[in-house]
Amino acid sequence: MINRRILLISLVGFLIFGVLLGGKIIYQKQWVDVSILSKSQEIPGVVSSKVVSKNSLKEMVVVTDQLTNLRQASQALKKLADNVPIRFIDQRNDSLDKLFGQIQFALQEGIVLGNFTEMAQSVRAQAEKEGVQIELEMDNEAIYVILNQEQAQLIEVIERNGQGKFLPTEKE
Repeated sequence: MINRRILLISLVGFLIFGVLLGGKIIYQKQWVDVSILSKSQEIPGVVSSKVVSKNSLKEMVVVTDQLTNLRQASQALKKLADNVPIRFIDQRNDSLDKLFGQIQFALQEGIVLGNFTEMAQSVRAQAEKEGVQIELEMDNEAIYVILNQEQAQLIEVIERNGQGKFLPTEKE
């Protein structure tokens, strides 16, 4: 008699656990992911976004296409991400990668020394020399860089204090 009660209680417990786990998964997929996708698509230049797990760590992957205001888009995405780090996916090419590697010296020097005016002038001069359009903005948290060359675009958010809210951008 006691064995049957234990068996019955165990089965009911497993059933309840399964229902709760299934409900959580359905809620995540049907409401949270869809909500993030629909709200992020309202941001100009954002094609899609979703929260994924990489190496058991969550990150928000944001696919972009000709983003125009990276600072504003980043602020809106941070509200949606709910403390999950954000990784942008852009349409960069090799020449934009090379130019970004070259302007890293000026960007990092500006962050360390605090001479942001010189940094901006140096970065803009290097971009003009290569025939690349640059959008450079900053706030007290990060420096926002967009490099445009024809249909290719490189975007990068460089955090000033290493908060870990933005991960390095990857190529689509």
